[in-house]
Amino acid sequence: MAEQKQIGRHTAYKVWIKDIHNTEEVIDAESGFPYLSVKDKKIVRLNVFGSIVDKFSSESYATVVLDDSSGSVRLRVWADDLYLFENVEVGDLVFIVGRWAEYNGERYLRPEVVRKISIDWALLRRLELSKEYGVPSKEDKVIVKVESEGVKEIEPTLAAREAVLSIIDKKDEATAAEVCH
Repeated sequence: MAEQKQIGRHTAYKVWIKDIHNTEEVIDAESGFPYLSVKDKKIVRLNVFGSIVDKFSSESYATVVLDDSSGSVRLRVWADDLYLFENVEVGDLVFIVGRWAEYNGERYLRPEVVRKISIDWALLRRLELSKEYGVPSKEDKVIVKVESEGVKEIEPTLAAREAVLSIIDKKDEATAAEVCH
């Protein structure tokens, strides 16, 4: 009987976010998996931390931009994984375990685990990364563009308010079509 080689789950290495962007992709000759080589580690899965600086979501797609002071990276989820971003908001500190991917020249993460953390855990992780990789310089920082601009609320004019109120006064209610015309 031929011996089958079992492939296990790749280790999720702790790295600075800048390393995701500043490292060349290498294809492993044995497994065929692409990886990032950081300090002689073949990185397929990552364990990063940071603060959420932007969040966008729709019914079937969501993104979050994470910043750890060395750089920022977009996290993307689709359909069945939308629950990962349900309980996080802009300003939260989080740990992320996930795979890196690339599309249209942008490296991003597909998270598997998203956990809120305290400032103490974030400081501990920063110390761990500083000890292993050094403190990132401001020149190396990579910034990711915001996915979409938020819709700005515009205060209705006095004339618009009066028109809506007059429709409601006449019928005790108004449809969207009546208000928009």
